[in-house]
Amino acid sequence: MNRFVQFLFLFFSLPLILSCDEADDSQTLNNTAQMLVGKDYLSVLPATVQVGNFAGTFTLNVATNLTWTATTEDKWIRLSKNAGGKEIINVDFTTNDDVTSSRKAKIMFSAKGVNDVVVEIVQSDKTFTNPIAGIPDPWIIQHQGIYYTCKAHGDGINISKSDKLTIISSTKAIWTAPKDNGNIKPWNTSHVWAPELHFVDGRWYVYYAAGRPSSESGSYKMQRTGVLRSKTNDPMGEYEDMGMIYTGDEYTDNVIPTVDNTCYAIDMGIVNIAGKLYAVWSGTINKESGGDQRIYIAKMSNPWTICSNRIEISKPDQPWELIEPSAKVNEGPAFLQRDDKLFVVYSCNGSWTKYYRLAYLMLNIGDDPMNPANWKKSSHDVFYRCDDTVDKDGVNGVGHCSFTKSPDGTEDWIVYHVKNRNHGSYETGRSTFIQRFTWNMDGTPNFGTPVGWGEPIVVPSGE
Repeated sequence: MNRFVQFLFLFFSLPLILSCDEADDSQTLNNTAQMLVGKDYLSVLPATVQVGNFAGTFTLNVATNLTWTATTEDKWIRLSKNAGGKEIINVDFTTNDDVTSSRKAKIMFSAKGVNDVVVEIVQSDKTFTNPIAGIPDPWIIQHQGIYYTCKAHGDGINISKSDKLTIISSTKAIWTAPKDNGNIKPWNTSHVWAPELHFVDGRWYVYYAAGRPSSESGSYKMQRTGVLRSKTNDPMGEYEDMGMIYTGDEYTDNVIPTVDNTCYAIDMGIVNIAGKLYAVWSGTINKESGGDQRIYIAKMSNPWTICSNRIEISKPDQPWELIEPSAKVNEGPAFLQRDDKLFVVYSCNGSWTKYYRLAYLMLNIGDDPMNPANWKKSSHDVFYRCDDTVDKDGVNGVGHCSFTKSPDGTEDWIVYHVKNRNHGSYETGRSTFIQRFTWNMDGTPNFGTPVGWGEPIVVPSGE
């Protein structure tokens, strides 16, 4: 049997800004205590523990200035003590006799005047390791029990399907960029980037960035967004090209998008907010690719038509977004909704650097998404790791994510890419990682710390 104890450090509700060197639990707890001087606090790390199917023990680090109590209803979990203060406690667990299934447990820590803290334990002998593929800007969507992966492939787009989240099957080409034909020079012949697959009203839509060859302009300033629509309800079937999408500042009714009346636009996705459709993407403040990249939103009349001017909802203006002065970037927006909150989780800093990481914008459902003031940026980066490796496999430049569920729908999973080497370039490519995440007591996502290269992880529930 696979004997391991795997810890995923999923931090609860506490703003932590990590350096390039990963902090251990003790340092994290010290930082927490320093930030909360004069306040009552309770923090327990790790927030999620993964263990193999054997009897063993793991430890929990409790940081607090209060007296806490701990309870669990799961009989296969036993705490070394049920009350205390700032300390390290032991937790014993037993073997699961049903070797065909995994099981979960919770420990509730409580203290007067602060929110309860929940530690989750998952026990399983079924594991996998990252990376699961060599795909940058990975996009995985689950539909009717099947996982579809959409990726750029040369100057085209491929899709694969699998009944397992941890396995990406061989892909099928669904579209190839057009070629120049005499005086006809299509806008989307080159540099196909970061396609996203969405299902709306019985049809599939693929949003992608493309442009003219960079040799024509000396840059990627010609990148715009286009959309494909499936001819049937089969995402692996035929598609029709619906053309370029308008991403400019001078919208008029029935405007025909062109390179001249739109702006640089990549990483577009769509979302339904209170019954209305919106597009969100990364763009620049003018038609050139120079300058910083920002996050924009616009209204849509249908999945292939924007019907408003774009509105800026985020720009790189925080210290953790400006680590590399030459890479002022907000890009790769992905949607995540829970209860009455909608999150746009985006990447910042340059994707070719070790500083690439995730943050989010939050909107309360019911507030106008076209009002920039209604989007609240996270107070810190929320997903980051830099092993700073140059001659071995490590985790660097974490970002450009998508989200999905476990096969049984009980778990939330994040899909993202990493660089194994810190070369300050795309020299070694980017690989696809997945891992489970949880939620904080205040309703915000808790992504934790990116897992290591080749670390065993319990498979998604139901797989």
